[in-house]
Amino acid sequence: MNKILVYLSLLLIFISAISCNNGKSTDKTQNNDTIPDKPEYNQDSASEDVAILMINPDGETEYVVGNTNNIYRKTKSGLEFKYIESGKTQTYPKVGDVVYFDMTYATANDSVVFDTKLIDPNFKMRITPPSHAGGCFEEALMMMSVGDSMAFKIDAKNFLQITQGKVFVPSYVKEGDKFIFRIKMKKLVDGSDYAIQNAETYKYYIDQENSLIERYALEIDYPRKTTKSGLNIFTISKGAGKKPVDGNLVTIDYTAGFIDGSVFDSTIERNKPFRFVVGKEEAIECLDEAVKAMNVGDHCLLIIPFRLAYGEEKNGVVAPFSTLVFEVELLSAE
Repeated sequence: MNKILVYLSLLLIFISAISCNNGKSTDKTQNNDTIPDKPEYNQDSASEDVAILMINPDGETEYVVGNTNNIYRKTKSGLEFKYIESGKTQTYPKVGDVVYFDMTYATANDSVVFDTKLIDPNFKMRITPPSHAGGCFEEALMMMSVGDSMAFKIDAKNFLQITQGKVFVPSYVKEGDKFIFRIKMKKLVDGSDYAIQNAETYKYYIDQENSLIERYALEIDYPRKTTKSGLNIFTISKGAGKKPVDGNLVTIDYTAGFIDGSVFDSTIERNKPFRFVVGKEEAIECLDEAVKAMNVGDHCLLIIPFRLAYGEEKNGVVAPFSTLVFEVELLSAE
């Protein structure tokens, strides 16, 4: 009898899913080739399990039965996702747009690592191209329309090292671990509109920063080079090694701080140099640019404008519009 009831339930779900699919508009304003339809759930009132007819991005269908908290689908890239609540819009962000959202991410045992509400109730971020293969944070944001609430599973090390550009991964993060992201998309602003709306604010901060950097530079006696991007490189001592190029694996020691002299990170204190491949976005952009201007053995001081670091966004202890100072020694390039 139980088997008959299950078969009848699945048949009804299948008919319901087809009916819902036929009645649903497939017009999507962005990313319509990568965003799968939102699944239909049939909740069993006697349990917390649901039966779901999954239609994957490749067109294959499958039934999944289980608790909705544990059922995730996959995009073609491998990003694991599930819808918590669907918004009423079909407008999806694109690269360059600015999105406002609430977000937490936690470990697999539900220990919260980060919560935007503790940082800024109007937390926002400019969408950048996907930072790595295999399902990344940027892809997750571009799957969401305004009003959507979704959960994602993203490789923890990739998120910390590649997406966020962190050079230190906490000891509790192991190879293969995933963070569970829960995101509520609140608002979307076109990138061009946002730039126009905030042009005066940016100009103010840039003018203030340029003045601050010039005053700071007056106290430094080392030879100075300013790149086209605005990165300032002061050479403390010269090395005799080769100059790295894209694709080289470089090893550096660094101490990172703010222009007021306070320090927030150091490989020397950890006794663990930082290694990354040049040109592969494995470090923040300004470090890539800096090492390509150095020779192995060079010891330099970098003054990094906020627009080359974390911009208007808060990142850990780094406040918005922060000018950073890095002392870097290039140890090797392979």
